[in-house]
Amino acid sequence: MKILIVSAELIKKDERYLDEKGWSFRTAFERLGFETKSFFYKRTGNFSSLEKGSLKGIWRSYMNKKLIGVVRSLRPDVLLLLKGKTVTPDTLWEIRKKTGTLIVNVFPDNPIYMGMFEAILPCHYFFVKDTYVLDTLRKAGLKNVFYLPQCTDPAVHRPVGLSDADRFRYGAELSLIGSRYPYRVIFLEQLIEFKPALWGRGWTKVSNREMAGLYRGTDIRGTEKAKAISGTAISLNLHHPLNDIDGVNRRTYDIAGCGGFQLADYKRDMEKVFKVNEEIICYKTIEELKKLIPYYLNHPDERSQIAGAAHERVIKEHTYDHRAKQILEIIS
Repeated sequence: MKILIVSAELIKKDERYLDEKGWSFRTAFERLGFETKSFFYKRTGNFSSLEKGSLKGIWRSYMNKKLIGVVRSLRPDVLLLLKGKTVTPDTLWEIRKKTGTLIVNVFPDNPIYMGMFEAILPCHYFFVKDTYVLDTLRKAGLKNVFYLPQCTDPAVHRPVGLSDADRFRYGAELSLIGSRYPYRVIFLEQLIEFKPALWGRGWTKVSNREMAGLYRGTDIRGTEKAKAISGTAISLNLHHPLNDIDGVNRRTYDIAGCGGFQLADYKRDMEKVFKVNEEIICYKTIEELKKLIPYYLNHPDERSQIAGAAHERVIKEHTYDHRAKQILEIIS
């Protein structure tokens, strides 16, 4: 079987690719013995200017035509599209009508929230991470939608040893990795007393000076992200209120993959992928979280036991190898 992986451009650093789904799925399918090729619908790095300004429309038109030509030339058995917001429905319909290629989209966000209904229809299989989204789309009559939880890549998100310099740079009792959103600002204003380290884009722009002073760095990935998780006693995991209705975000699996202990806001799908209170600790209110933080800071043995159980669960059930096998089982 030949699989064409259609993803954002891969970025390499420290002799490995970063936590890009395209690379992780490609290597997973190759480990299963399949031939794979990559096509990039979004350019990054030195070519990121193609996605901005006046060049954006020209690039996207060229990219969509190029994708059709690549599929006609390679004749892959499966086109695995990873979100692909700029791959147009017309392009997918053209591929579906003119070739025998199965179109599979693994969508990492909420297509209802993003208004991506037209992009679902031309796909033979459309995978979502949230059972609420699955049920809603099925009720609307979309029979090509399936549930596929998020996962992590243990080649990227793994426990790492820290040097003294690393501990100075990444060490923290409490941290949050993620970009600044208004809901996160409001949330963290209620946790200022715990002085959480903040990693991600936009945190220098908050009006709260004390919160801005908690900023450690922007957009960490790969080994740096693994170090930040490994150096943190408690990782906060706050789901997006519209992107994750009942579903579990990828951060949950990444933290567990690094052997980190996390406090996550409860989602109903969490029960499907982890043993709550044994492999992960969840909270439902900010008041509950304020009690959990000091408790687990003062009980490192419990933190270690829970984090170890979560890491074991991820390695056994929630890697890209597992998801690749699940996709194959469904589409076959």
